[in-house]
Amino acid sequence: MKGYRNFIIVFAVVLVLYIVTEVNRPKPVNWTVTLSKNDKIPYGGFIMYQQLKDLFRNATVQSFREPLYEQINNFDESNTAYIVLTPTFNPSNADVLEMKNYVSKGNYFFASANAFSKSFLDSFNVATGTRYSINVKDTTSINFVNPSVRSATNYTFQTGTIDQYFSKIDTAKVVLLGINNHREPNFIKIPYGEGAFFLHANALCFSNYFLLFKNNASYTAKALSYIPAEVTSIYWDEYSKLGRAGAATPLRFLLSNEYLRWALRLGIIGLVLYVLFQMKRRQRVIPVIEPLQNSTLDFIKTVAGVYFNTKDNTGIADKKVSYFLEFVRQRFNLPTQQLDDNFIEQLSRKSSVEKEYVAELVTMLAGLQGQRVSDNLLVLLNNKIDHFYKQV
Repeated sequence: MKGYRNFIIVFAVVLVLYIVTEVNRPKPVNWTVTLSKNDKIPYGGFIMYQQLKDLFRNATVQSFREPLYEQINNFDESNTAYIVLTPTFNPSNADVLEMKNYVSKGNYFFASANAFSKSFLDSFNVATGTRYSINVKDTTSINFVNPSVRSATNYTFQTGTIDQYFSKIDTAKVVLLGINNHREPNFIKIPYGEGAFFLHANALCFSNYFLLFKNNASYTAKALSYIPAEVTSIYWDEYSKLGRAGAATPLRFLLSNEYLRWALRLGIIGLVLYVLFQMKRRQRVIPVIEPLQNSTLDFIKTVAGVYFNTKDNTGIADKKVSYFLEFVRQRFNLPTQQLDDNFIEQLSRKSSVEKEYVAELVTMLAGLQGQRVSDNLLVLLNNKIDHFYKQV
């Protein structure tokens, strides 16, 4: 018993140490590119969003998780700026039309992405490319063209992160603002109406990590300085990164935390196991009870078949007469002991059937007593009685 006690103590101590170690173990860095204003991960946009108030002191800053079309459709204000920072920018044709309408009224649209949709770039006669290098130490650096904002040394970042550039631009309509160390444009301005589009090919230049890397914070500030400082409103887009507000919030919240992810997985596994074990029937099969059948018609067919097979025309005639007289008694309250002229008179009057026909029928009924009935006579009797029923 003592040996078991020591084993339990050692096991409990090891378990506690393991739990403490797991709780205090550094969490792995999340390198997902989100550029969202709430994400403090390396490639989130928390710092950038917070700095907008300092860069544009006279402007109100608002964020939206609604489609771009819904935000600027029929927009009548001017001197505002719309900022889109996203890994991939893929607006619809309707969005592009509304962008141009928005900018033409004296507003500014600033978009930075690692990848723009072809339809969006084609609307400005622009194309993008990516520079690849087999040398892991070779990194792209960037700078501005304007001497007043150009830095003495290029801005650098991690290898393979800011290698996108504009491979095709319309020099007659585009103003070159920034280039990389290969003289390839990465930041351009497209005047449109009374406003302008600013397109930037390196979205990570506005991430938390880039802003904290060496002196790169000044690059971001200078890039945004091309938007006039006097703008009255800054609209920050979150829809292109996260989708419509509330659409996927619960699932995104659960998957953002390791412990909640495991809780979700275990819950799904438990639900599947429950369904599998509950598939077994818990009670015997309920027998099918056939409904009761109406046997009246079968009885009539059986009785009729007996009479027909035995050729008992007299018996059939007696039954027909008996049923007819019972009908007369029940329907017209007439006694049927004596089938005389008085009976004929009363039956004709109460049934509204011609007296001659009633007399003929009653005479036939009286004449059948004790007589052998042939097939033709039986048919005639049946037709006479049926005709009476129809005339009543």
